[in-house]
Amino acid sequence: MKLQILLTLILQVALAESLRERYGYFGDTITLPSEADKTWTIASVVWSIFSNNTWIATFNKGVKNEQWTSRYKGRISLNTSSGDLTIRNLTTEDNMEYTVDLLNTVGQNSADKIKLTVRQRLQKPTIETVTSSSVKGGCWLFLRCLSADKDVNLSWQSEHSNVTVNTGQPDGNTSVLFTFLKTTQNCVNFTCTSSNKNENASSDITLKCDDQKPTPHPDSVQPRERNAVAFFLGGMLGGGLIAILLYFFGEPIKAKCRHFQGKLFPSVENNVV
Repeated sequence: MKLQILLTLILQVALAESLRERYGYFGDTITLPSEADKTWTIASVVWSIFSNNTWIATFNKGVKNEQWTSRYKGRISLNTSSGDLTIRNLTTEDNMEYTVDLLNTVGQNSADKIKLTVRQRLQKPTIETVTSSSVKGGCWLFLRCLSADKDVNLSWQSEHSNVTVNTGQPDGNTSVLFTFLKTTQNCVNFTCTSSNKNENASSDITLKCDDQKPTPHPDSVQPRERNAVAFFLGGMLGGGLIAILLYFFGEPIKAKCRHFQGKLFPSVENNVV
């Protein structure tokens, strides 16, 4: 059986068509088509990888083998009717070229190459409430959307058309939203979507003005915080009073201090030239 498969591989090298591309996502399942003629009755199938044609799945004389390499053990399935190969639980190591060689019951040959690219799915972006401010009749919100992926576009949507939304995108991984909500509005949903040319991922946040934290009232400040504020204000007032006294009465105060110093330390005063 191996000899027949080997001869099939040698004959098919010159018949291989141009490289086809397939894309899959990490952890998903993908089926690589053999592109066999629909009218064929397949007698032999060989799927291989690498330049040395390492076999990963074969079918010949009614015998199917999917255990040629440990890297695909339990993850591949060969359809003996179509010649298609299914790979489950894709990993980044599956990112390579695959060759399929076919032989039908009347001796016709076919060969093809497929380039499989395994991608990571986009992660859902993260939405943060940077700041909020309550005003009469409503509240202002400043939200930020962040993506852990590179080379993506971030956009904002809201289900309420009467919500004023101003957006900006400081860099490729962050987008900000500045909006005003009326107190009469119920909960408003905001959606941030991260997208590229292949897919998109979204996150939602639901807010209303009642959800915003009110500005602390002085009576609600803790005793330790009140003491710290009082100490700070007292220091400021005391320093200001001293500065005022020195400015207006500086010289008389200095004279008094020199006279007082002379009383306490006469020898020092007498030695001063």
